[in-house]
Amino acid sequence: MRRKIATILGLVALAAGCGDPAPPPAPTPAVPTITDTFSGTLAVQSTDRHPFIVQQVGGLQVTLTALDPTASVGIGIGLAVGATCTVTHSVTTGAGTAAQLTGTATIAGAFCVSIYDVGTLVEPVNYTITVLHS
Repeated sequence: MRRKIATILGLVALAAGCGDPAPPPAPTPAVPTITDTFSGTLAVQSTDRHPFIVQQVGGLQVTLTALDPTASVGIGIGLAVGATCTVTHSVTTGAGTAAQLTGTATIAGAFCVSIYDVGTLVEPVNYTITVLHS
């Protein structure tokens, strides 16, 4: 009987040792401290893209700070691959002082911000976009 109990306890100990290891903790997002400012003129029915590099996992804030003349346009943020900007989050907005897009960059690397006509422009508009990131 003792031999049976010893065998069972040995198997339990062996099974416990074969469990999945605990996953590593998620990285703490860094506070965004890098500011990139992009300006240009957006033509009717067009899109402008601006690449930037995120150095570490952390917060992202995109603010369309100026748009002249006043209008509604689309702004988006995404991943930059070569000359392509694959937008993952976007919003239709006008200029303002508060960030129109906020989130967390979960990876470091090449990102991009895009501004585009949502079909409402009747003339070109001058814009300034500020991106705050880590």
